[in-house]
Amino acid sequence: MAYQNTPQQMNEELQKFRDEISCIVVLEQAGYRFVRSESSARHMRFRRVKGESIIVTHGGKGWWDPHNSSSIVKGSVIDLVRFLNPGMSLGNARVELRGMLGLTPSGAEYVAEPKERKPARDPNYMWKNRQAPQPGSAAWTYLTRDRALPERILHLANQQGLLREGMKGTAWFAHHNNAGELTGMEMRGPEYRGFSSGGGGKMLFRMRAGEKGVKPVRLVIGESAIDVLSYAAMDPFFADPSLYVSTGGGMSPEAMEEFRALLGTIEAGGRVMIVVDGDAQGDRYEEIYAPMIREAGLKPLRYSPKGEDKDWNAVLQRRARQDVAA
Repeated sequence: MAYQNTPQQMNEELQKFRDEISCIVVLEQAGYRFVRSESSARHMRFRRVKGESIIVTHGGKGWWDPHNSSSIVKGSVIDLVRFLNPGMSLGNARVELRGMLGLTPSGAEYVAEPKERKPARDPNYMWKNRQAPQPGSAAWTYLTRDRALPERILHLANQQGLLREGMKGTAWFAHHNNAGELTGMEMRGPEYRGFSSGGGGKMLFRMRAGEKGVKPVRLVIGESAIDVLSYAAMDPFFADPSLYVSTGGGMSPEAMEEFRALLGTIEAGGRVMIVVDGDAQGDRYEEIYAPMIREAGLKPLRYSPKGEDKDWNAVLQRRARQDVAA
């Protein structure tokens, strides 16, 4: 499928690669292996052959080549793909990286020797020591003004204990496993975007709608908590017993198993709405979700924004501007 993307959409795609694809995934696919004895808490060494190694930094977001003495060769995951494939154009690098969206490192324990290990931050401690956003607070203002999320959606998320307010107006969206345990948080704000470290990692953000205690007849799955809450705000079937779920980007094998089990809680014959972006990344996520949905005996339906709206929050913001103008 061909895409006619605007320069803004192309830049947003590049940022998505930086946010969601680990340099470790690129190195694994290129035949590099983790060298635990030569790694530290901050610098992980990967080697393919003697004299050919890469240092990964910033938790997989950055890298540098320790063998280039003339200048420092470093960068993001995009630069790494082009470094490993000399002469590769940016367009071909995009194609290569699109195929890696949704992939996570193999599961090997990419940490230093035990003496170098530092304690991870406990998301439960972080969560308990923060307040839920309230009308007038910085995070509430960010979500309602900058992101155009209606207050009724935020009140519902608060009632279910899904939101916390971090520093500088950052909103935290809780990820739980199927046992109801907090495993981490999506973090979005005016100056920050990421996922919490420590805990069980990315699992699923989930918000219920409709009559309490009734088995859901629909599941809505998207790429981020803000996207699925935006879709919920515009959903004509919001009153139906539904479950709004975010993966927070790519899914680990553990998160996929959680999702498979969650599908079993949907009413037989129910529908699963895949509310991803209308681009190549959205296609990739649909390819991951749809087979699992069909295996559960449910019907997958893809819904993506049209035109220049890059995601469902962009649609919501545009509608909010139109309402103000009217």
